[in-house]
Amino acid sequence: MRPIQKVTRLLAAGLLLSGLSLALFAQNQDDKSRDRLKKETTMTGCLNKDTAGNYTLTDENTGVKTAVTGPTDLEKHSSNHKVTLTGATKADSSGNPVFEVSKIQHVSPSCKAPSQ
Repeated sequence: MRPIQKVTRLLAAGLLLSGLSLALFAQNQDDKSRDRLKKETTMTGCLNKDTAGNYTLTDENTGVKTAVTGPTDLEKHSSNHKVTLTGATKADSSGNPVFEVSKIQHVSPSCKAPSQ
């Protein structure tokens, strides 16, 4: 076999391996995105802010309150607006569950949640 043919075959094999590696890397990234989306959920209720500056979402039917954290857009809906929040439940620094918001959808400027 001539040296030029050996080099050509080595280059072809290298390109093939590079392409396969890239395909595996891309698939791994898609899997991570899919896993993140699986953990996300939506919640609808009345958004309020307490005197300490903490946000809570109160379910209109049951009155169950959920601690909420997220983007600064929460502020403009925090005066008892009905919202649908998308996000995932995480633990805060104390280990308490908190719903971390990734998306806010305004539903209504008013909301009536039962008192608990």
